[in-house]
Amino acid sequence: MRKNILIKSFLCAILLMATISCNKTAQTSSDEDTLDRIRRTGIIEACVVPEPPFIIKDAKTGTLSGLDIDTLNLIAEKMNAKVHWHESGIGNFVADVQSGRCDVLAQSSLFAIIPRAMALAFTQPPRIYMGLTAIVRKNDPRFKQVKNIMDFDQPNITVAINTGAAGDLWVKENFKKAKIKRIDTDAADATRFCVEVSAGRADVAIDGVDDIGYYAGQHPEVVDLFRDHPFSLTPGAWAVRQNDFKWLHFLETALQFLDTQGTLTQLEKKYHTHLLHLEKIYKLQ
Repeated sequence: MRKNILIKSFLCAILLMATISCNKTAQTSSDEDTLDRIRRTGIIEACVVPEPPFIIKDAKTGTLSGLDIDTLNLIAEKMNAKVHWHESGIGNFVADVQSGRCDVLAQSSLFAIIPRAMALAFTQPPRIYMGLTAIVRKNDPRFKQVKNIMDFDQPNITVAINTGAAGDLWVKENFKKAKIKRIDTDAADATRFCVEVSAGRADVAIDGVDDIGYYAGQHPEVVDLFRDHPFSLTPGAWAVRQNDFKWLHFLETALQFLDTQGTLTQLEKKYHTHLLHLEKIYKLQ
């Protein structure tokens, strides 16, 4: 009887030690921060939303290129790591980062606005500054003298915007009278909302200078009203989980290094784009 009790006690002790060991192992794994995990695995999980020139997706092969693709690949190379790219969307990129599907949303065109900052942490300083502009039909006499975007906030004006994009966020906060026509776009055609103006189904389309400018360059029937003087500026930056401090600081340091080396400027030239930045002068004393 006593022998059986000793055996049972011994087995219970072993089981208890195994349970503690398993729990400790699990805790260590769950507590491992992103930067340490990347060091261990050599893999960076990155989300992107196709939007030239930042993220360019080849329609035939699905291959990704662009400013942010090249930038993160360069950082990964210095880390002896590789990037696993995941395509996301305007409606789910926050959840993709928060859930752990992605370590970073490597998208310079991601607007760092107050509501998003409640859910994500953005790299500082901002990667770029994005301006907003608008297109109208070139032969529409009503808008030849328009100098102020608020002139479009009228009951007889229909405004086309890309659902969830920069123009949508701005219009929600500022327009009270105009008719708003929201168009759901996809990665294959992010400027589809602009077609509403060309087709006469909307009077004006509002969004970032990148998408609007690209569409205006391809469609001579429209004119870009604020191309040289955007009516609103918003910072754009990469984003990570809010509690991912080590990883965030690492990315900020890496981006600053590439900036001071002139690498980011070279990438902009490679993709034939000119983006808005804070004016910076690096002077060796």
